[in-house]
Amino acid sequence: MDIDTNPANYEPNSINDNWPRETPPAAKRGGFESLAERVDGEKIRQRSPSFGEYYAQPRLFWLSQTPIEQQHIIDGFSFELSKVVRTWIRERVVDHLAHIDTKLAEAVGANLGIELSDDQRNITLPAPVNGVEKDPSLSLYADAEGDVKGRVVAVLLNERTSAQDLVQLLQALQAQGVHSKLLYSRMGEVIADDGSPLPIAGTFAGSPSLTVDAVVVPGGDLSALSQSGDARYYLLEAYKHLKPILLAGDARQLTSVLQVPTQGEEGVIVTDALDTPAADKLLALMTAHRVWSRSPKIAAIPA
Repeated sequence: MDIDTNPANYEPNSINDNWPRETPPAAKRGGFESLAERVDGEKIRQRSPSFGEYYAQPRLFWLSQTPIEQQHIIDGFSFELSKVVRTWIRERVVDHLAHIDTKLAEAVGANLGIELSDDQRNITLPAPVNGVEKDPSLSLYADAEGDVKGRVVAVLLNERTSAQDLVQLLQALQAQGVHSKLLYSRMGEVIADDGSPLPIAGTFAGSPSLTVDAVVVPGGDLSALSQSGDARYYLLEAYKHLKPILLAGDARQLTSVLQVPTQGEEGVIVTDALDTPAADKLLALMTAHRVWSRSPKIAAIPA
């Protein structure tokens, strides 16, 4: 069996003489060829001309996104294409984007050091799909009334976590179908302030904030947690990714890690106890999925 060592597994490509590609029909060892059978004319292997139009659906998707989602798409293309070694392949992808939306192509091109030509800026963009220019159902955030059911909240435990606070929080989350994940610096169990054991679901380092939708730090003995690099990084990474954060009791000292101003800011809840009002505030923030007002700050956060 031959092992294909070509770095491109698609066609057309400019890397290996456009291989692999479809083998043309031939009498011996040729590619597949449809039988030309007389029915009411000839039966042929041919796609409808509509299959040659590649850009109307992507344009509908792009125009249906909120500005925040559009920026995520720009950032995603820029990040992935920055890993492409061959300049001309990056240029070809940007050219495809120019057929979808000029703003999209210009933004991605600027991040890659590619300037659009006059021809690319004047491309005739595809018409709306069946008369529909945008559809909010294609957006995750066009509907502001989000559902928190099924989302996950990380709880960063400390040496003497308040059991009463923790029970109230977990009950409030469970009532809304939200899952909780108890994290600590090691696996096993940690003892709460009333002597009850709390089973640990994961560690700060092994269960990153990327896998949860919000973070809660209950009060207790914060001496070890406040000095834990893994815990501090966990909070900072969650903050950078616009996750809602709730700090209760002594955990309010961690606002210094996040550089939250003394007057506070949206998305960081500071409370004396993990009571029902605090849990309700957290759930309300989670309906929007992220704290979008924090976006201008994230470029300066080294996480």
